[in-house]
Amino acid sequence: MAKFFSLLLVFSGLFSFSQNIDPKKIDIVRDKFGVPYIFSKTNAEAAYGLAWAQCEENFKTMQEFFAISRGMNGRLNGKSGAVTDFIGSIFEFEKIIDERFDKDISPEFQKVLSGYVQGMNAYMVAHPNQMLLKNQQPITEKDILKGYIFNFLLMNHSAMDIIKLFNNKMNLFKTLGNLQGAGSNAMAYSPNKTIDGKTYLVANPHQPTEGPSSFYEVAMYTEEGLNIHGATFIGGGITPMIAANNNLGWTHTTNYDDYGDVFQLTVHPRKKNFYKFDGEWKKMETKHAKLHVRIGKVIFHVNKKYYKSVYGPVFKNKDGVFAVRNNAYMRIGAAEQWYRMGLSKNLDEFWEALQMQQIPCQTVTYADKSGNIFHLNNANMPMRNENYNWRGIVPGDTSATLWSLDKIVPLEQLAHIKNPKSGYLFNCNNTPFDMTDSSENLKPENFSQTFGILNSNTLRANRYQDLIKKYPKVSFEDVKTIRDDDSYPMHNLNFRQCMNLTSMYAIDTNVHKDLAETISRLRNWNGKSTAKDTTASLMAVFGVYFSDYLGANMAPYENYFADSTLIKLLRQSRDYLVKNHGSLDVPLGQIQKVRRGDKEFPMYGGIETLACCTVGFDKDGQLKMNKGDTFIMYAKYGADGLEELKTSNHVGNSSNPLSKHYNDQMEMYVNKQPKTITMNKAEIYNNAASVSHPE
Repeated sequence: MAKFFSLLLVFSGLFSFSQNIDPKKIDIVRDKFGVPYIFSKTNAEAAYGLAWAQCEENFKTMQEFFAISRGMNGRLNGKSGAVTDFIGSIFEFEKIIDERFDKDISPEFQKVLSGYVQGMNAYMVAHPNQMLLKNQQPITEKDILKGYIFNFLLMNHSAMDIIKLFNNKMNLFKTLGNLQGAGSNAMAYSPNKTIDGKTYLVANPHQPTEGPSSFYEVAMYTEEGLNIHGATFIGGGITPMIAANNNLGWTHTTNYDDYGDVFQLTVHPRKKNFYKFDGEWKKMETKHAKLHVRIGKVIFHVNKKYYKSVYGPVFKNKDGVFAVRNNAYMRIGAAEQWYRMGLSKNLDEFWEALQMQQIPCQTVTYADKSGNIFHLNNANMPMRNENYNWRGIVPGDTSATLWSLDKIVPLEQLAHIKNPKSGYLFNCNNTPFDMTDSSENLKPENFSQTFGILNSNTLRANRYQDLIKKYPKVSFEDVKTIRDDDSYPMHNLNFRQCMNLTSMYAIDTNVHKDLAETISRLRNWNGKSTAKDTTASLMAVFGVYFSDYLGANMAPYENYFADSTLIKLLRQSRDYLVKNHGSLDVPLGQIQKVRRGDKEFPMYGGIETLACCTVGFDKDGQLKMNKGDTFIMYAKYGADGLEELKTSNHVGNSSNPLSKHYNDQMEMYVNKQPKTITMNKAEIYNNAASVSHPE
């Protein structure tokens, strides 16, 4: 009887456009690495199957993420969780989705969305003992969309504005302080550049190794047009967001343009909560966030007051009163746009999908069987007044600065290049004014300064430029060799987060005699970060202290470090190695590890090498990888379609420690050995490790 009422609860929570889905008509075919290939007649059924498969491998992580997006994190994680619940409340995600749902989500995709929700709710009903919160079901379609919005609030760096306001770090706005921690590589090669006349795509996002933003590899095949292999987030995703189908493929990198603003309000000297706007005094709206906070075993219900201005939610600190506005919630249809991208069969259809402009940020790199490649500095860019400086604090007293949430810069006006003569395009989180050969790059003066486009590069971009110049033409093997490169460009270590890092070579060791050996090693280093290299260990530890410093200061970009800061970081790095390992002569693989469960291996790469490995301090004086190369995809297209597809998904395709796929790709990963993927249905079934239905 209890199960019957649970089922009744689930289905009563679905929208009216819900359809009945028979799980027996859906096959989940898993290969030996646990990658699910979903086969069904309809796209809605495939979404159902994907939701179920995701839950089988990642249910705990998915629940933790949806607790955040649904405003239930306080119930799960107490006071710290209530902070994210409060953020969701003040930005009024639920109201935004209610207002935009029918505008941004087509009836066709509503069915797909409903299929995903039904699959997830069915899994919850079938596995009540795995639930972290008893009242977390049913999940609704709008809950899924809230998850996408919350992700973009983090990916477009708006969360850092909030942190700076909460912590009264207003000085960082003057130095353009912003968290620039995410990273990725993307490369596309047309027949102009390839030895065999084929078209290549390299996808290499750098995400956390754990948590809801790490990757889950999946394939979907339907009779309604989905024929796609790629990756979505472990926390939940209706279709792959980085993928290849038989005709084309694409990938994303994080871009660092200006997607949101902080406005300083002029408050009334006597009337509380009044602010000036267009010469008149307006009263702030008083709102209340209903929070539920677990303390011990008791849930406390709290009404937290907040205020809202015409710009958005209001924050008060000792430096004044400020309001926040950003593009994360201008539109809510990112999930549908990725779905449309996956259905596309050619460049025209793919570009039409991009013109939906539902994905707030992230670059797009594309390749197809017709030899087309392009790179787009994608963004839902607000249409701002050219007469203001939008990179710092913006005046919040005039409609001249109140940009519309309904109007964005057209796609064609964003920085992009299609089919360059050079035959290659790339992005390593660097400026879009450097995406191909210098003779064909775009000019900054041709784009509005209100976009806030950075002109600086990353070390990975500098290294890529060095490498690509060595290849008049590339083979499919060459592009893997380039991506696998684990060296720094030692002739120029200056990059976005430290525009003068090379100056550490010039530190006067006659004055700082204790650093003589440290500086000498750096000056004589060839830049390689193989597991056997010793100076790479010094650079790896330096990278941790460097990242900690950036994090404490909200990572000011395009920043120049004082010599005293570099000296302090070098001393910390030296002392760490000497204290924990007795000397500076320590092979990188001895201290830098990739670890999961009962397995660990020495790890190559560094924080800013193309083969990227970002680490944190771990036990016994070692460093553990926590971000970097996660999902990697190589796709080759000929005139008739996809010819080769190779992938690697970090150490395994499950976040469940009890799954055999928790770390079964680890050894292949550290040896830079991707697996070969087939999109042939007969081969998929013949090679299947298991075939099941989502029930």
